[in-house]
Amino acid sequence: MPSSAGRRPTLPDGFLSRMRELLAGEVEDLVASLDLPRSRGLRINPAKTTAAELAALLPVELAPSPASPVGLVVSGGSGLGAHPAHRAGLFYLQDPSAMVPVEVMAPAAGWRVADVAAAPGGKTTHLLGRVGEEGMVVANDVSASRLRALHENLDRWGSASVATCTLPLDRLGGWAPGAFDAALLDAPCSGEGLFRREPEAILQWSDALIAGCARRQSRLLDQTADLVRPGGSLVYSTCTFEVEENEAQIAGFLERHADWALEPTGPVTGARPGLAAPGVEAGATLRIYPQDGLGDGQFVALLRRVDGPPPEPEPPARRGRGRGGAERESVARWERFRRESCPGLTLDPGRVVARGTAVWYACDLGSGLERMARPGMPLGVARPGRFQPSQALACHLRPEDAALRHDLAPEDPRLDRFLHGEELESAGPDGWVLVCYGRWGLGWGRRSQGTLKNHLPRELRS
Repeated sequence: MPSSAGRRPTLPDGFLSRMRELLAGEVEDLVASLDLPRSRGLRINPAKTTAAELAALLPVELAPSPASPVGLVVSGGSGLGAHPAHRAGLFYLQDPSAMVPVEVMAPAAGWRVADVAAAPGGKTTHLLGRVGEEGMVVANDVSASRLRALHENLDRWGSASVATCTLPLDRLGGWAPGAFDAALLDAPCSGEGLFRREPEAILQWSDALIAGCARRQSRLLDQTADLVRPGGSLVYSTCTFEVEENEAQIAGFLERHADWALEPTGPVTGARPGLAAPGVEAGATLRIYPQDGLGDGQFVALLRRVDGPPPEPEPPARRGRGRGGAERESVARWERFRRESCPGLTLDPGRVVARGTAVWYACDLGSGLERMARPGMPLGVARPGRFQPSQALACHLRPEDAALRHDLAPEDPRLDRFLHGEELESAGPDGWVLVCYGRWGLGWGRRSQGTLKNHLPRELRS
């Protein structure tokens, strides 16, 4: 049970015994670090801003992070999740150590990447920043309930290069064998590296949990490997310290898969070389401990598929406006909205698809369009006689793309009112208005006779 308010639960004896075997005389340092304030970090959205521009907007001190070129360490201040710059998708709040797996993968512009345990979206948004609009990320999570947080974060990020799904990994691999340049498995684990951030993880810890996680990780690794093309890479990460869930998983995977090899991750400031295991050299993987100051606990390994048959070709992607009259009408309403309300937006019309009244800017998914929870960026929903644009579209647009806009400067008191869901006084023509924070889209309003009705989704209002 937890001790007095503000104190973490007592660490289990079994955990301490395991850490003494792993860290010898450093156990006291690890335990002491769990009572210190956790590292605070954020990651810039490179499609929207720069470190210098963001520093001028936020009431905190920012310093470069060794974890990532787009990562910053945060000092001072609080409540950044409610800041308008966060609402507009200029940055993602993320522990610095959690940035390391994507940096180890080092995906290039144009890559197709599968993030197979994606919610709530930290690594997905990081991947999107690397692959750019010419690439694609398929973000999967087997828990449908976790997709809501993932979708909210993706809407803020504003990328048109991501699709989401909630498929068991064997089904995902069966649909798209060898279809990706890389895959990221941030595996479910015993969570020891999160003890400082999530004290409830201490209460859930047990030897049985570790053994169960290890069995599940082995299965997930095998299933994730099916997604990667020959020559492609797979990054495996956890937030635990257990050898059974880390180096031993890599050793077992390599023993089962002769067509894969372990690649050294290279050094990261604040991270330690991984341990040796059968077939795994010491230093080929990375370990991050909270007492070393980079962030919470993390393990990272980089695997590469060196051989194997090419993937089976897929049927051509279904393109266009949908198959029925309802879908055609939905797309027609979108096209009228685009011409009237965001004439500066350029989209490939072949990627615009509809499911009933919902309209999407779909990714190139081959035969997988219908398997997706979201086949791409939501554009909006066709309502009787009108089209209602999405929050994702608002955060994707540049202000100059919109026919009507309402600018709110950072010091404008109406900015807080809008974020609370209030209507605003707004002079100008009637119609859909892109509400902007500085040079970024923040949300939609519908203006009528000088009043701007707030269309910010209720779950995003402060």
